[in-house]
Amino acid sequence: MDIIQIIDKFIYEHYIYPIEAGTGYNLVQEFTYGILLFVMVYLFYRIAQRFQIEIDEKFAKVTIVYIVLITLMRALVDAGVIERLFYTVTPGIVILIGAYYLLSLIISGALLKKKYHLGSIVMALIPILYFVYEFVQRIVHIEAFTLVAVILTVSYVLSILLLTKIKKSKIEKLDRYTIFSQLVDASATSVGIAVYGYWEQHPVPRFFMDLLGPYVMIPLKLIVVVLVLELFNREVENKNLRNILKIAVLSLGLAPGLRNLFRTIMGV
Repeated sequence: MDIIQIIDKFIYEHYIYPIEAGTGYNLVQEFTYGILLFVMVYLFYRIAQRFQIEIDEKFAKVTIVYIVLITLMRALVDAGVIERLFYTVTPGIVILIGAYYLLSLIISGALLKKKYHLGSIVMALIPILYFVYEFVQRIVHIEAFTLVAVILTVSYVLSILLLTKIKKSKIEKLDRYTIFSQLVDASATSVGIAVYGYWEQHPVPRFFMDLLGPYVMIPLKLIVVVLVLELFNREVENKNLRNILKIAVLSLGLAPGLRNLFRTIMGV
């Protein structure tokens, strides 16, 4: 077997076959997607510097809009509305929408300067409106939204109250967004598994859920995100770099959380 065959076999076994068979993510994929995330974060950071875009709460809100775009699209792939291709599943969809987001920042940053967010959001809303139209027609379990919303609201409010008491100071808005986003993932995933019979695709959280039950992800996610935010706040002096790292953590929670919620609501 030559080197090309070895590489082809490795790619098929670790990347293509899991998608075809629906076996979930493996550690090789997790490592690869971690590298991809690092590259994407670096590109966004450099583009923001180039166009003098402040990485702040406004930047986070634009990112959230694009997360809604990518998760709606991905959920509709699961529903069979959009064909399952390399660029409609991970990692291809991350590259596709990430490139579209970068393009929106370049165009809006060049034309609108400090009001870049307006143009960038409009560019996201155009495809979002179509995806929302397709999504609404396929709603099956609207009660799933209520369940997740209740669990999310209670866990978030209690978390912020507890953290405020411990820290004896207000929690920064971007930190709140990040905590909320990670709790979206924990709440949506827990409800999907506990109530609707879904299963966790990522190996590490799957281990803890199998051991302690699906709702264990809520306190575990909270502990991890608080520790990570504390590390960023203490060790990263550059504000823009610190904030884009927080937005990356926000994305890692909100993206899978919304996808799981959308899939559950559509019953796919």
